[in-house]
Amino acid sequence: MAGLLHLIPRYLPRLGMAPQWVASARPLILMILASCVLVTFAFRANVEAQGGAYATGVLVLMLSAAVASALSLKYEKRYLFSAYCWVVALVFLYTTVVNIIERPDGIIIASVFISLMLLISGVSRYLRATEFRVSKYTFDNPESEAIWQEITGKKVNLVPVGPATEKGRRAKAAEILRYYQCPGALAFIHVNLLDNRSEFYAPLCIRAVREGSDYLIEVSQAIAIANTIAYISTLIDPMRIMLGLTRHNMMHQALQYVFLGEGETGIMVYQILVRFWESTPQDDVRPLIFLMSK
Repeated sequence: MAGLLHLIPRYLPRLGMAPQWVASARPLILMILASCVLVTFAFRANVEAQGGAYATGVLVLMLSAAVASALSLKYEKRYLFSAYCWVVALVFLYTTVVNIIERPDGIIIASVFISLMLLISGVSRYLRATEFRVSKYTFDNPESEAIWQEITGKKVNLVPVGPATEKGRRAKAAEILRYYQCPGALAFIHVNLLDNRSEFYAPLCIRAVREGSDYLIEVSQAIAIANTIAYISTLIDPMRIMLGLTRHNMMHQALQYVFLGEGETGIMVYQILVRFWESTPQDDVRPLIFLMSK
């Protein structure tokens, strides 16, 4: 219980693999206590019967620590100590395998525990997929903060774009003005994702520049494109949001969104904003949303 109370609140909520209430100690204590009671009943309170499961857990923990130490020392170029840790890891690996063969209770319990955790974590990520997933935001420079004040409050039309050049953005603006009545300046927004997207929340860095009568907003350190665009739109409060649609397979788009934070941006931005609007007062003036096919 002590180990789980230390590990679960530290990692699972931060990675989006558990609801936020898991970070609180009291409900987590009750949940883990219930699991301990079930295990005790399953083994009929026999300490010797639980010994195999306990030994398996400890051996796997020591094996993981030895491998982590070996990799860390190798990264630090301390090769002699790294080789020693690899030898220790092999000893623990052999002992773990022998213990599992003689007393398989531990691996059975671990497999059930891991399967349930993966299932619950997957459900949690699904239920929390439409959160903004932003912890805070900062500006890249004082000029960006000044420009940000110019474009907030029903002053611009927000247009998400990919890594396009200034010429590509001008072509996009011409396309929008050709098919839509869109008075006001255009604020193009481009989101750069982190290489490591295992974190569920991320602090954003915002850079804003003028491009003639329009604006360009570059957001870096994000972990999901659609969630970031939706979050930025709530800060800017634009008149309109011009979202693009792709022609890719929807299943492919869904998998890209789940694993990489990319995918069908237009529809996901709309879904995230709808969920946010459902939790806010209904008397506010919300932006018009246009879905543009490519």
